[in-house]
Amino acid sequence: MLIKEAIANKKLILFSGPSASGKSYLAEKLGAKHWYQGDTSVALIGTDNFGGDSNKTFSKFSKLLKEFGCPELSKFKKDWHWLIELYKEDYKKWQEVSSDEEKKKYEELKSKLPFEKSQDESKNFPHHHKDGRICGMAWTAHLLPESVTTIIFDDISTGIENYFKVQDILAFTPLDWMMKNIKSREINVNEEGTTLYQYCDWFMVTDKPDLDNKMYTAEILTELLTEAGHDNPKEILIRLGVKGELENEFYITTKPGVKPEIIVNTRDKSTGRAIGIDDLSL
Repeated sequence: MLIKEAIANKKLILFSGPSASGKSYLAEKLGAKHWYQGDTSVALIGTDNFGGDSNKTFSKFSKLLKEFGCPELSKFKKDWHWLIELYKEDYKKWQEVSSDEEKKKYEELKSKLPFEKSQDESKNFPHHHKDGRICGMAWTAHLLPESVTTIIFDDISTGIENYFKVQDILAFTPLDWMMKNIKSREINVNEEGTTLYQYCDWFMVTDKPDLDNKMYTAEILTELLTEAGHDNPKEILIRLGVKGELENEFYITTKPGVKPEIIVNTRDKSTGRAIGIDDLSL
């Protein structure tokens, strides 16, 4: 049975959707600050904070862990602290130097927010990949001080829902805007798993206006993809479901199983099922 934790007196929100769909922009418009930037009542936590060049976030997380009551664990630097048991020698050293009270605190975190939940591919929707960074988001949310009253998670999946009951808000970017974002950010449009392919995980085509009222054709999308440098535009058309009569006229809708509480159009005010940024409040 999946048991979801709660964090006392904190409102938990998930901004889900593809990369470059405006999730960070949306959070900033609502007054959120990154959890590692200092005092804030509305903290933004993203999976991007827990990989690659993460020195600034690692030191902040270590401080939170120390304040929680795990001073010895906070000193270990090989990897993120929820993974310490994977490093047998470090784990043994930590057990030798930590107090019984610290061990109890660690077990509290591990039992409430186990790493294994981030590895459940079947529940990490929509791409169904293992992602240990989601466990990092959960630990951070638990460790943040009482002064943080609202936490916004930023992820390309809904995996954080394996840990917490959250308000799920999907960030939608119209297809033409997504192609502009890809070009401006110099994203490798041909690399599997990047923004464009994530878009195909969340959205598909339909024959009627839905999320917005923008109409596309196979010819228009092929041109946009070619301009962005895609080697095989037909592949993307197939992934989105562009075929038959839809080649002459289609719109964008959510894929089956994508059922957020709210969908926000982060880029323009085209009328449709997605609401505008100005209509969203925490």
